[in-house]
Amino acid sequence: MAGNTGGRPPLLLLCTAQFMLALDFAIVNVALGGMQRDLGFTDSGLQWVVGAYALFYGGFLLLGGRAGDVIGRKRLFVTGLTVFTLASLVGGLATAPFVLVAARALQGLAAAAVSPAVLALIAAGFPEGKERVKAMGVFGAVSSAGFSGGVAAGGLLTEYISWRAVMLVNLPVGIVLVALAARKLVADHIQTRATRLDVPGAVLVTSAMCAFSYGLTVASDKGWGATPVIVSLTAGAVLLIAFLVVQTRVSTPLVPLSIFRNRSLSSGNAIAFLSGGVMSVSTFFITLYLQQVLHYSSVKTGLAFFPQAFVVFLASVPVIRLTEKLGARNTLTLGGVFLAAGGALLAQVTADSSYLLVVLPGGVLLGLGVTVMMITTAVAATSGVSGPQMGLASGLYNSSRQLGVGLCLALGVALAGIAHGAVRAIPIDGFRAAFWFTAALSVGIVAVSALGLRGTAVATAARPQADAAPGKEALGTPAEAPVAAQ
Repeated sequence: MAGNTGGRPPLLLLCTAQFMLALDFAIVNVALGGMQRDLGFTDSGLQWVVGAYALFYGGFLLLGGRAGDVIGRKRLFVTGLTVFTLASLVGGLATAPFVLVAARALQGLAAAAVSPAVLALIAAGFPEGKERVKAMGVFGAVSSAGFSGGVAAGGLLTEYISWRAVMLVNLPVGIVLVALAARKLVADHIQTRATRLDVPGAVLVTSAMCAFSYGLTVASDKGWGATPVIVSLTAGAVLLIAFLVVQTRVSTPLVPLSIFRNRSLSSGNAIAFLSGGVMSVSTFFITLYLQQVLHYSSVKTGLAFFPQAFVVFLASVPVIRLTEKLGARNTLTLGGVFLAAGGALLAQVTADSSYLLVVLPGGVLLGLGVTVMMITTAVAATSGVSGPQMGLASGLYNSSRQLGVGLCLALGVALAGIAHGAVRAIPIDGFRAAFWFTAALSVGIVAVSALGLRGTAVATAARPQADAAPGKEALGTPAEAPVAAQ
């Protein structure tokens, strides 16, 4: 079976790599001011420090996930980590804006290889049931801790060292991880039949994802009616339709459309999209509210996120146990309720709201919800997937979350009344609208969890695969049977 690592992969190593990626995704935002002052970025150019990463990460995630199934996940993991580490070094030493943007683009490309490889190695190495729930729990907890802690770490590093530290901090960690991965990870055993890559499909879907990522990135700066935005989003839609047509006509499609008959996978990806939107919108607008309305410094803003990160740390083990006891469906429904409550509370902000009475409890509720999402959504999105398609499932999961981050943030910015990148003058009603938007997305999570996961194996308490009836997989209904390798 493809993806057999010859035993359980080293979970700590894989999760440390995921932590570095999640941390890097969030840590840069607080350092943007220092980057602009030192390197001379224009206001419109500064967005590409984040946008270049998002463009290449979102654009190549699906291809990166499938490539792991084809060329081997260990090989992709080690190569991606090496490139990511080198790109971090280049970015940390950058002396011109274009060098930093290029380094961020290369980081995004490398992360698109590493992130789905991490999830696929974990999913393939731990059988469905309690073992996978626990492994995915650690993976999700580390991801959410990195995302939540990134803002805090970015503020401290920027304030007391330099913005360069947020890039160079990856260097020692990356070197150690590459050395350990080369020794500890067992090479995949890839079937010859699976070594053919759907090149036309790969080109079309990567181009579509890049077009969508570009359009969404530019929309927050130029507005939805700008020509580049309309052209990019239209091109993305056309390319995506062409990709779907190609997938029905080739013998070895990049994304066998039959995989979406797995309702657990489909619902898990929908939840990943919505929860990615909640995380991106809430983090973005909480940061701006603290700095613009409450006039917090970078370091104080970072410290203000520590309680949320601490909640993620404390809640991780209970969430894992809750998922084992209640099943993914009920746990995700509860997590959506936490997110909705957090968004609704933050939507009560005023020009003189108290951090302790509004922002802190709202952030804590979001932290609880984020912990559930990061831990349990990965379980649903990889449930019932055969080994040869585990990388594909991981790429789909990460792509869904990244699309949610980009699209929902662009919509949140539009709802907040931010025009042409004028983020320095958001009206208080704009903050309220953005937080109500996160609450609405969270209600969507509740609906998808309660209805979409009904009748699936992840709707019930996790159980060892051996408990399934002989000759059957843990997923019991025909619609949820593992999808055959294409």
